[in-house]
Amino acid sequence: MSTPTPTPDRRRFIRTAAAGAALTLAADSYAKVPGANDRVGVAFLGCGGRAQAHINLVLKLAEAHAVAPAGVCDVWDGLDEEYTHTFAGTGTRRRYSQGLYPSAVKCGFSPNDKARVVKDYRRLLELKDVDVVCISTPDHWHARQTLDALAAGKDVYVEKPMTRTPAEAIAVTDAAAKANRVVVVGVQGLTDPSWRTANDLIRKGDLGHVAQLQAGAFRNDARGQWRFYRTVEQMNPKTIAWDLFLGHRFDVNGVKLSPPPSVLPFDRATFTQWRCRSAFSSGPISDLLIHPATKMLAATGLRFPNRVTGAGGLFLERDGRDVPDVATIIADFREGTQILLTATTISGYPLEEVIRGRNGNVKFVKGGVHLYRDDPEKAGVLPQRHDKPLEPTERFAVDAPRNETEAMWTHFLDCVRTRNRDTLCPPDLGAAAVTLLAMGWDASRLGMTLTWDRDRREARPASVGI
Repeated sequence: MSTPTPTPDRRRFIRTAAAGAALTLAADSYAKVPGANDRVGVAFLGCGGRAQAHINLVLKLAEAHAVAPAGVCDVWDGLDEEYTHTFAGTGTRRRYSQGLYPSAVKCGFSPNDKARVVKDYRRLLELKDVDVVCISTPDHWHARQTLDALAAGKDVYVEKPMTRTPAEAIAVTDAAAKANRVVVVGVQGLTDPSWRTANDLIRKGDLGHVAQLQAGAFRNDARGQWRFYRTVEQMNPKTIAWDLFLGHRFDVNGVKLSPPPSVLPFDRATFTQWRCRSAFSSGPISDLLIHPATKMLAATGLRFPNRVTGAGGLFLERDGRDVPDVATIIADFREGTQILLTATTISGYPLEEVIRGRNGNVKFVKGGVHLYRDDPEKAGVLPQRHDKPLEPTERFAVDAPRNETEAMWTHFLDCVRTRNRDTLCPPDLGAAAVTLLAMGWDASRLGMTLTWDRDRREARPASVGI
C-alpha cells in the first residue's frame, strides 16, 4: 500500500478521493479466506437501525469492492419480527430486525459464533482479519471505541458526531495522526458536490470576504422526536448488557463515559431513545445540527471557532427528555466570519442554507448552488422581504449521489485501499464540528459565552470584546 496522504491544510477544502478501479471478488466465501490481503473485513460495533444501513451496503458492495463483514457487536440480543406500525390512525406492516443475533444472521455468521458475534467490542478488535471498524453505537461510545480501534491498527468509519466533547475530539484527532490510520466521520451529505462548488466560488473570490453563514435542522412529530423508536418487552436486563450500554466503567482521559446504574438504572426508553437524554446526547444539537455545521465548515475551510454562545431550551416536548427542543448557536471565527445554526424538533419550517459574502451570496438548493451577486457600491439593493423568490445571478447544477451513505462507503473503501487519510470528513473536520456544537450547548446551559483556547485546545469562559 502507498504512503498515506499528508493531513490537508486547515484552509483547504476536503477533496473527494479519486475513484479507484473496481476490485473483483473471488467466488470463494469469506469464511474460506479469513484475513485475505485483498479483502477488507468490517466489524460492526452497534447493530441498531443506522447500523443496518451500513451492513446492507457492505453486503451490496462486497463483490465490486472486495469487502465483507468480519464480526458484529451489540449489547442487546436483538429481535427479528413483523409488526403493525400505527401512526395518525393508519397502520402499516413493517419488519423490525435489529440487535446482535439478527445482524449476525444477516452477515452470514452463526449466532453461536463466540469469536465474531459478541457483546464486548474489544474481542472483535483482536481479530487479525478485521481491517475496518464501523461504529454506530450511541454518541457517548464513539470516542472510546475509535481510540481502541486505532490502537488496534484498524481503519475507522465512525458515525456522526465523531465524539461527544471537544476533549474527546482532540484525543481522537491526535490518535488518528499517530496511528496513521484512515478515518471518516459519517456525515454522508459531504458526498454532495455542492459543498465543493461553493468552496470553488469562495476561493475564486466571487463572494469577496465571507462574513456570515446560516443553516439549520427542523423536525416536527406528534410522537416527540426520537420517541418513535420502538420499545419492546424483549428489551430487558436479561437480554441487554446494561453496564456495557452505559459504559460507566470506561473513560477517555479520566472522564467516565456515563454515570453508573445507580444513577441511570435500566430503562427501555433510555436504551432505544437515548438521544432524549443529556447523559448521552444533546438532542437536536448533536444529532441534527452536526450535518449542516460540518458541511458549512467544509465549504468555507473554517475550523475551530473563536467564541461561541447559545440559547434555547425545552419549550414543548416535556415527555421526560432533558435535551432542548429549540436550540440556536452563534459562533465567531478569527477569520472574520460568523455562523448561525438553529434547530427545533417542534416545527418543520426550514431556514435557507446560505453563505453571505461582501460581493456575493451562495444558497444551497436541491441539485445545485445558486449565486447571488452583491454590490456594496449600491448600498444593498436586495429586498429585505421576499415577496417572491430572488432570481440568482448564476445557477450551478451538481450531480448529487442517489444514496449518500453508499457514496460515503465507496469513497471510504477507496481511501482504505490507497491509504489516503484525506477523507471527505477526516478527524480534524469532525473535531471542529463537535467543538463548535458542544461549546454552543455548554454556553446555553451555563448562560455564558465561551472561547476556544488554541494553544491549550480547550474551551474556557470568554473575556469581554472580540
